[in-house]
Amino acid sequence: MPTVKEIAERSGVSPATVSRVMNGSGSVTAGKRERVLAVLEALGGTRPQRRSGSRSMNIGILLSDSPESDSHAILQKLAFLAGQMQQHWNLLLLPAGILPQELEARHLRGELAGLFLVGHAADSPELIRALRRIPYVWLNSHHSCGTDPTVLMGNEFAGRIAARYLKDAGCSRFLLLSAPSRNPGFPGRIAGFRFELFSHGETCETVELRLPPGRPGFEICTDDEIEQALDAALPHFESGTVDGLFSPEERLTALLYRRFARRRTAARPLVVSCNHTPEYLTGLHPRPATIDLGPRMLAELALKELLRRISGETPRADHVAVIVTPQLIPGDLPG
Repeated sequence: MPTVKEIAERSGVSPATVSRVMNGSGSVTAGKRERVLAVLEALGGTRPQRRSGSRSMNIGILLSDSPESDSHAILQKLAFLAGQMQQHWNLLLLPAGILPQELEARHLRGELAGLFLVGHAADSPELIRALRRIPYVWLNSHHSCGTDPTVLMGNEFAGRIAARYLKDAGCSRFLLLSAPSRNPGFPGRIAGFRFELFSHGETCETVELRLPPGRPGFEICTDDEIEQALDAALPHFESGTVDGLFSPEERLTALLYRRFARRRTAARPLVVSCNHTPEYLTGLHPRPATIDLGPRMLAELALKELLRRISGETPRADHVAVIVTPQLIPGDLPG
């Protein structure tokens, strides 16, 4: 086990600097911190022992940004994880705004074995660097992290399932409801829907909701703002020119149904939605079909994958989170 003095000599810094790196102090320059951590890696990933001589079996939950649209699914995943953790493992919700160097320091001291990441992107270069050394798995769709690819957690397949459902139900005039979103899984669903129709020689009309200025995604819009965008984008529903509609997110689906009721739309298309959150879809009539993206199954697979990485086993793919197969929950058919 290397001493602080040995690490300092090999990295060309003072023992005090090594101590600050190990303690997560923000007063160390990025260059010196990288040299100290590189020496630790060169020594086989060994680290100074904690004074207690024991290693805490803690897995952290880190919110890397604000995934507003996934809040219910995230709670489902976390509740499942809490129930599945073995007795010697602890699941810790890390404080918002924790510094990446503090994450590194906790990992190096043996206080943090790995991370579940919640959000859609690693939001700083410092966090990306820290994740190169800490075992982690994402719990939802996310943008690329360093050299990692963007992972869509089965969202493209969900869009394909939606298109097949509408075709099998006899629909021939398709409408795709789209909107700016902060979730990379959202455009993944849209791409899958279009691809499936295209592969069968079909096309669809796409309606893009126009959000108020300063709203980069519908997730941070109020219900009234989304309803106003729906009113502006969908004036032709009453004409009955559409018989099959894909709404890629359940909140949009619920507000679309509210619009149907408010405008007393008689010629409603058959609707298929994504995700399956009871509080959004309960009571909708006719009940839309939904694509369940499997938060419980995803959490189970994510836990197994993270434990593999913590144990030192080769990941199934280099920092690529596990993928689940979405499930169709049929809705009410016409007639």
